[in-house]
Amino acid sequence: MTTPLVLVAGAGPTGMTAAIELKRAGMNVRIVDKSSQMAQHSQALVVQARTLEQFQRYGIASAAVDRGHKITKAHLWSEGERILSFSLEDIPSRYPYALMLPQSETEKILNQCMESLGVTTERGTELLSLAQPEGLVSAVLRHSSGKQEQLNPEWVIGCDGAHSAVRSKLDIPFEGGGVALSFFLGDLELDGPDVPGDELSVHLHHGDVVFMARLPNKLVRLIVAIHSRQDEELHRDLTLKDFQDAIDNAGVNVRVRSSDWMTPFRVHDLQARHYRAGSVFLAGDASHIHSPVGGQGMNTGIQDVANLAWKLAAVARGASDALLNSYEEERAAVGRALLRFTERGLKLATAPNPIIEAIRDNLLPIVSKLQPVQKAMLGFVSETAIEYRSSSIVADHGGDGNLRAGDRLPDLSFETSDGPSTLLRNWTSASHLAFVLSSTTTDSGAKIAALRAALPHAEVVPVPAHALDNEGRRLLGTEEKLLIVRPDGYVGFRGPVDTPTHWQAYARQDALA
Repeated sequence: MTTPLVLVAGAGPTGMTAAIELKRAGMNVRIVDKSSQMAQHSQALVVQARTLEQFQRYGIASAAVDRGHKITKAHLWSEGERILSFSLEDIPSRYPYALMLPQSETEKILNQCMESLGVTTERGTELLSLAQPEGLVSAVLRHSSGKQEQLNPEWVIGCDGAHSAVRSKLDIPFEGGGVALSFFLGDLELDGPDVPGDELSVHLHHGDVVFMARLPNKLVRLIVAIHSRQDEELHRDLTLKDFQDAIDNAGVNVRVRSSDWMTPFRVHDLQARHYRAGSVFLAGDASHIHSPVGGQGMNTGIQDVANLAWKLAAVARGASDALLNSYEEERAAVGRALLRFTERGLKLATAPNPIIEAIRDNLLPIVSKLQPVQKAMLGFVSETAIEYRSSSIVADHGGDGNLRAGDRLPDLSFETSDGPSTLLRNWTSASHLAFVLSSTTTDSGAKIAALRAALPHAEVVPVPAHALDNEGRRLLGTEEKLLIVRPDGYVGFRGPVDTPTHWQAYARQDALA
């Protein structure tokens, strides 16, 4: 059988991750980008814990961490008074921090990984047309030489940014509103007592916002939003004075010395009405854009394609095409929640109304100390709190433990005969994982062998419950059960091993048998 071709339009972090995921799953991939080169600056900056967990499976997490700068604390200031502070070291992940890594470096790491798999970006290549006559995809590319090529991929993934040609050619509305603020963004050299170290700091001043975080070098990323210039379109080059004025107004004690680069930009909160149109899908900025404060954009795009790629591979193995509908079901909900959170947060931060400011500045210090609030903030920022419990394609048939089908599976610790290990340490393939949790008195050897025969497209791994640490037993429980983990790291099935009709039905859905 011929391996289906997937055309990926756009070779930023989202597009390259899509190509990596698809190629690892055995798919035929072509990735094109009309730009002649990768990103030269650091538009996207933060690599969150959930993304590093994905990078761990590609074997590139350590390279990213080595090149980045770890941020372990976050502080919010208003009129010179600190009103919120929390530690990122409590993120429930092997990566309890936010990693400051310029997009240019992230792209280099992803590109090296992608090319090691045999996929190279076709640069200077533009998508001229895209249609689906009678349900078949027809695309025309124009290469850098000017030569045009027609091809008929099985699927297309539009990872081509906020001005997506894929979205435009399919007439998919890009809808929303939100706070249409003008931002200044720059990587600057600063000095002074308020220059951040291993923390990120956000300073508020009567509707203005100054965001600062140190890069892996001597530079600091500054993002400035000026409420008084909300409707202004900047028709000149930025200067260091633009940043210094905003810093001084916010009462931040730093001086701007030089700039690596600066750019103005405007952001609206927009989301594609649909993430799927037949055999064409949207991901990353092509499907959602929002404020850069919070560092979610690139990370959300990477998780978009991690969610989609394994489903395409499953359909290529024989799963129903209906499985692909769950991509929009799951990821559009994440996009809506993200836009809602960033819009409300930005409105609260940039509100110039003194009454709203007073309520915010007095309530946040109290509310943010509550443990559920701290947990929610960390889960949102790190993207470790995303779950798909209500998804139509997850199956939960009960059992003890707090982890449910649809939840992300943390890389839990357990003991082996060779010493300490973790559940996901050796999970480097693009396959599903099937964990058989057994009690200390149960001989699961025969069951493991039977499951391996019944699930040839999954890795079946025995996990003795007594070997788990306290957190592992809290999440997974101690009763015998089967957990099937999807290639994007989420539990797709939870239930008894001895009820094969349940897990066999799930296996047919994901084409694991």
